[in-house]
Amino acid sequence: MKLQWESHRSGTVVQIAGELVSDDVDVLRRRCEEQMTSGIRLIADLRECERVDSAGLEALLWMNDHVQGFGGHFRLVLGGGQPAAAVEVTRLNRRVPVHNTLESAAKSFAKGQVA
Repeated sequence: MKLQWESHRSGTVVQIAGELVSDDVDVLRRRCEEQMTSGIRLIADLRECERVDSAGLEALLWMNDHVQGFGGHFRLVLGGGQPAAAVEVTRLNRRVPVHNTLESAAKSFAKGQVA
């Protein structure tokens, strides 16, 4: 797993590339905790992620809950493939707002959409 953090005017983007699997979850959680601030708007970009297992999906749900605990908002950007299928099959998309592009996710913050 490769993580890249970028701060933008509309929020913070974490790009997750490679695989988000059980071996990577602790690293992801630690890095997220380091980045968390009150009212954060966080977008997890998984367009370069090739595979997500159940622990990875649980980590995404944790990210959503953790960001909301700081009074912030979380979005997920998926391109397709196995990660998108896993999010749909597990119905994670009913708990976490999912977008096809970073632009769409960022605009949802500006429009005040929380779901």
